[in-house]
Amino acid sequence: MIRVIMTGHQYEYPLCDVLRMFYGTASVSTESTNILEAPCEEDLTIRSILNENGSVETISDEDATLYFTSKSNDFQLPPNREVKRQLYAALSRWTGRSFPWGSLTGIRPTGVARELKTPEEMSRRYFTRNDKARLAFETAANEDTVLLSTKENHVNVYIGIPFCPSRCSYCSFISQDATKHLKILPEYIDALLHEMELVLHSKDIIVDTVYMGGGTPTVFSESEFRRLCDGVFSFPAISGANEITVEAGRPDTITESKLLALREYGISRICINPQTLCNDTLERVGRRHTEKDFYAKYDLARKMGFHSINTDLIAGLPGETQNDFETTLRKIISLQPENITIHSLYKKRSARLTQDSYFALHAGETDTLDAMLGFAADLLALNQYRPYYLYRQKDTMGGHENVGYERNGTPCVYNVAMMSDQRSVLSFGAGGMSKRAFPAHRVERCSCIKDPLEYVRKVEEMAMKKIAFFEYN
Repeated sequence: MIRVIMTGHQYEYPLCDVLRMFYGTASVSTESTNILEAPCEEDLTIRSILNENGSVETISDEDATLYFTSKSNDFQLPPNREVKRQLYAALSRWTGRSFPWGSLTGIRPTGVARELKTPEEMSRRYFTRNDKARLAFETAANEDTVLLSTKENHVNVYIGIPFCPSRCSYCSFISQDATKHLKILPEYIDALLHEMELVLHSKDIIVDTVYMGGGTPTVFSESEFRRLCDGVFSFPAISGANEITVEAGRPDTITESKLLALREYGISRICINPQTLCNDTLERVGRRHTEKDFYAKYDLARKMGFHSINTDLIAGLPGETQNDFETTLRKIISLQPENITIHSLYKKRSARLTQDSYFALHAGETDTLDAMLGFAADLLALNQYRPYYLYRQKDTMGGHENVGYERNGTPCVYNVAMMSDQRSVLSFGAGGMSKRAFPAHRVERCSCIKDPLEYVRKVEEMAMKKIAFFEYN
């Protein structure tokens, strides 16, 4: 058992983040709220101390070499970061393990990069691997350039469609299996449009970008999808946005009629997300389409005039080899999509992949995942793709990241506005998170009911909540 005794502070959340990184889980001891525990075959007690003079010390009862103090460095980090940094250093020395982002467990490493002058400084302070520190700095610079195309007093709109044709084994999102909720789909559109009408007619807002995501927005029947588009894009604030992106998503949900509905409203930016072009993997993770399906829908979209297409790929899918991933990426690059997003496998506890012993045994090894991501970064750079937004998730396999790449100046501005926490987001639909960005990087959030059926029942309550949220100064 690993025990961390906190003295002079109560920074349990950052310390638990580090413990989960090394041991998968961590919790507050039933013995005392000042003690954190993580499962381990060996016993180790670590004391994390915040002294009255503001200095931090980390000391082990069993191993004298696991001693760290903020007196011996000039980083002058806030105490919550310093206790986390020292615990990471102690456990890394104890286990012989390290992680690509070091002691950084937050979802926005680019925010840390903006605080520093060089990648080397990030590596020294937070034990971030050199290639990841360089990635953070390069992406932060590109994010800042993209943000110049948005205004701080405008909003960015997210329209959530939390339904998919089936549930992939790695999925941990709130998406519902549409085949089990056919009756609610029309009702959901009604509720969504009602919420938008209530909020948009009550607020004098200017919308910079719109992103319709999910789930899979194209999961609806052709007639219902047409009704969705007719309703959503009838709002002048939405149709007049500078950028509109729609996740067409799974190739098995895309039809010519649905693409035509989007083109009639002038929408030319979509996502078509195969995740992999290995048919065996697609079947293994429960996606109901093939490599051939993806090519057919991609070609159809190009012929219909969609001039900005993103494709999502996931590195580390169960059963995928290094060669499988490299082959998929080469095939995708040959199509020259404007955006390619590389996700690291995200093993959330609620995902079937995590719960199913088959997938647990056959999940990609972290070394292989690391090699996949390194290969992707090099090959994409060689083909003039640059990283323009980056975020992390706490349960990502191997502690890696998700990166959006673009070429020829075609970034998805919404992604940067939303991920940067420097622009306000108005979210419609079940499970959405609205947020207001204030000066000095202060952000306030307003959540929405996650369950679609409950959202339909309480849509007016959710609308009033958002109206009030965006009302006060």
